[in-house]
Amino acid sequence: MACELLSAKMLAPYFGSSIFVWSAVLGVTLASLAVGYYQGGSLSMHEKRDKIVLTVLIAGGVFLMFLPFTAQFVLGFSHLFSFRQSVILSAILIILPPVACMGMVSPLMVANLDHSIESAGKRAGLVYTISTVGGILFTFLYGFYIIPRYGLIFPSILTGFLLAIVPSFLIFKHGWIKPGIAGIALLISVLGGIYIKKSNANGFRVLYQEEGILGQILVAELPVKHNNYEQLERTLFVNRIIQTSYNPQNDKFNDFAYFNSVSDVLDSLQPQSRVLILGLGGGVLARDAFQKGMTVDAVEIDQRIIDVSRNFFNLEPGIKVIRDDARHYLNSCSTLYDLILFDLFKGEETPAHVFTAESIEQTMRILKPGGIVLINANGYYRGEIGKGTRSLYKTMRAMGLYVELYPTDSIEERSNMIYVASNAFDAFEDKLPNYMQNQFIPHDSLHVEDAIVLTDRRPILDHLNQEATLKWRVAYQAYNRSLSTSKLPLFN
Repeated sequence: MACELLSAKMLAPYFGSSIFVWSAVLGVTLASLAVGYYQGGSLSMHEKRDKIVLTVLIAGGVFLMFLPFTAQFVLGFSHLFSFRQSVILSAILIILPPVACMGMVSPLMVANLDHSIESAGKRAGLVYTISTVGGILFTFLYGFYIIPRYGLIFPSILTGFLLAIVPSFLIFKHGWIKPGIAGIALLISVLGGIYIKKSNANGFRVLYQEEGILGQILVAELPVKHNNYEQLERTLFVNRIIQTSYNPQNDKFNDFAYFNSVSDVLDSLQPQSRVLILGLGGGVLARDAFQKGMTVDAVEIDQRIIDVSRNFFNLEPGIKVIRDDARHYLNSCSTLYDLILFDLFKGEETPAHVFTAESIEQTMRILKPGGIVLINANGYYRGEIGKGTRSLYKTMRAMGLYVELYPTDSIEERSNMIYVASNAFDAFEDKLPNYMQNQFIPHDSLHVEDAIVLTDRRPILDHLNQEATLKWRVAYQAYNRSLSTSKLPLFN
């Protein structure tokens, strides 16, 4: 399980953590275990199975020590294939060798413990119980403590070392082979890790990088070319998707159409208005509302994002940040707001449990009369790829909200879609700039016949957005390569 978690997190900066990636990781892990179980069962009949199990443990440890370097090498060529092919092929090359070795251990251990038919079932049950309990403990240990605290490279090397060192000692003790190969592999791994970390500097300044259950957070300063000049920008990445870009020299954020549009809506509110922002990011819009005299509550589930926004993007101390899940906050909140903004992208994904009829009902409960709801989403709305957008639109309408869709760009692939909603029919007239009202997508072009009303019993927005999510990730991979961000370390 530790290997599965480490592998998934190594894939996330390049492929994200969508259902495609987790399906590939889980499927390849199970297939690798099946290969290991079968091969281990075959080798358990060998007379030297006690030597074989020690050798297999050493091999698994060495493969695990090389895991971060294998991943960096494999991901360097993954852009040569389609997204789905790359995910599956990368998962196979990264996960199969160590996990197959570990899968071989259990049947070999069963064979080494007992040869009698009467107690074979009991011994097998004991071995697989110990293996499963160990997997559970390592899942919690690595997911909640080791990976967030130490990253990916050091835990991979250390875990592989610990896995290989005891069988290496036992082999040496019995005089079967010298453990020199394992020692050389360890040395190469450590030196390789030092080399990779040093070689990724290349003109970029990494200010913060941390792995966690919710994905990789990276803050880096990198030179970005504009029309006729180049400037140093501080950028927040979540799973290598840009969330915020900021110029620390003039304390200004980048001129993105989405940010500008939301900022223009904030301009229409009274200074004493109360604003709720679900999803903090770098704090761009929270700062904007606060500097316009509004009371701002921001909800963010990831403590790392909160720390980054304070430490690297100058989020004002006066902005109240609540660490909570957005849906849980909506369910428990009693404060009324003039504007509620959903900006919940984690990389290219949005949480499906927040966008259901029941969640919209809770949103309406804490929205003042004539208040505004804004939702940031991907820009697709036509055809099968836009079914998620149309379904959320249909759901909001079904709950009694007046809803308009504003695209930030005429080309869907380059656009964010901003849902603009209110509980009052005439709220848009004096609270939205004219250019937004003039560019609302006509209702008769939003074909909702095949759209689905999203509910807690059927929270499938992430499923409906699969193709849109995939296209967004692929587009960002190309965009990142154009910025040379591939020179940044994939993980630490």
